[in-house]
Amino acid sequence: MKLRLSVEKMFSAGVILAVVLSGALMAAPSSKATTSAPAPAKATPAKVPQPAGTHSGGTTTPGGGARGGVGTATPAGGARGGVGTTTTGGGARGGVGTTTSGGGTRGGVGTTTTGGGTRGGIGTTTTGGKAVGTYGGRPGEQPKALPGGRTEYRNPQTGSTVRTDAQGHVTNIEARRPGLAGGSIAINRSARGQRMVVTGRPGARVVSYGPHRGFVERSVTGRPGYISRTYIVGGHSYAHVYRERHYHGLAYYGYVPGVYYGRGFYAWALTPWGAPVAYGWGTGFVAPWFGFYAGYFTPYGTYASPDLWLTDYLIGQNLRLAYESQQAGNGGQAAQPSANDQQAAPLSPDRMKALIADEVRQQIAAEKAAALEPTSSVNQQTTSGSEPAPPAMNQRFFVVSSNLDLTTEVNQACSLTPGDIIQRKGTTVAADGGVTVEVESSKAGDCPADSRAAVQLADLQEMHNQFREQLDSGLKTLADNQARGLPTAPAAAPRTVAEGTADPAPGAESQLVAQETDAARLEDQVRQGGSANYFPARVPTRR
Repeated sequence: MKLRLSVEKMFSAGVILAVVLSGALMAAPSSKATTSAPAPAKATPAKVPQPAGTHSGGTTTPGGGARGGVGTATPAGGARGGVGTTTTGGGARGGVGTTTSGGGTRGGVGTTTTGGGTRGGIGTTTTGGKAVGTYGGRPGEQPKALPGGRTEYRNPQTGSTVRTDAQGHVTNIEARRPGLAGGSIAINRSARGQRMVVTGRPGARVVSYGPHRGFVERSVTGRPGYISRTYIVGGHSYAHVYRERHYHGLAYYGYVPGVYYGRGFYAWALTPWGAPVAYGWGTGFVAPWFGFYAGYFTPYGTYASPDLWLTDYLIGQNLRLAYESQQAGNGGQAAQPSANDQQAAPLSPDRMKALIADEVRQQIAAEKAAALEPTSSVNQQTTSGSEPAPPAMNQRFFVVSSNLDLTTEVNQACSLTPGDIIQRKGTTVAADGGVTVEVESSKAGDCPADSRAAVQLADLQEMHNQFREQLDSGLKTLADNQARGLPTAPAAAPRTVAEGTADPAPGAESQLVAQETDAARLEDQVRQGGSANYFPARVPTRR
């Protein structure tokens, strides 16, 4: 049953829940029938700290990928899939680059809202409740209708494009950016303001979710087909490695683990504890995003096994990314609620989180088997036509890990953001690389539950990669016994995987800062009435 709460009730519930959770972690519906593990037993609701006005960070644990590593943890526990109290509602939908005074809601990119204005778009100034000005193209630009009521405006001289939603608000900007491989910059804005910026091309690119979060991707010297991504989270950098693969002529990158653990540790991670263990996540992990998404996600209050703790860990990682990306995109302003937002479809502890826990157990079992192989499977060569199915095609439920624009089967345009849940419904990959998925759970304003659409195989594989990275980060937290309060793990006996290691790229954070500066300038140019033909005066040097 999808409960519908008013925005005021949702925020009140978030604050009340937030006041109750304590601890110290510095480490990380539909009713459709599906095959899965039995529904978990009920557990006590989680205690949640009061959300802070600004992000309090927390120690970063390498291995969390762009989603943000979580440092030390303090326990929380619950009978397998225990049920915490779930409050229906949704995140507030704040504008992009919005300054709000006087209760304005849902501002668009570069919007200034005073006196209760509602939903301004790029180039919009909203004063006293009246929105004026949306992007309608510039002289010389060629408009093109897109599915879902969207429009693309292309400048034939520069090749730059601006795409808008059905209401005329800018969602994407693409333009030239000299100096990088690929020579382009792409800006994506979600409905609530999360900004993702990409420059370059696969194998040589920079992806940012704010000036201090994202990654720099480059090839690994002396290892053809391998790339590394240097992640920046909270000022700390670390690298993950991927290998290029092909499936039916489609290219994708597969995650290469940097460490395997001993057989005994994996066995422990797959075995329920003798009794449920109470655990408080602590302000370092949940503040301030938890209160914002209180109507969507409630962590278990007790945990009966490691996989359930890891499930909340990786969902929290993605929600934390969504919140911090939105804050960065909104210039640090708190997002405002909007009564017009699509109602959230909360994560059900009984069903949805139990299904994700199934995926966690399956992946741990797969890593245990891979760790026992005499040589890493990442070195195995395949011939054309004999490629194994990508790992994403063996996973059913995915936690969305970055902004994703979709057009549903009923021709409606919408977007997904980190922390939403989708189910892979397609068993094959279409000629254009599409795989059919269905939205299972989503935050307010994102694609509604039960929506069906096609997602590119490469994007689905990226979700699987991030799933593995976050799982490995959580396993490291358990192996190091940083989740204080949970049962002590046995000796983990970590073993480094040479194929999965690489040095971080020097100067990665400065590249993220420069990219975010250039993106803001480009958005400002579009906002002020110019075309997206921006050429920055300063271009960071790739290394």
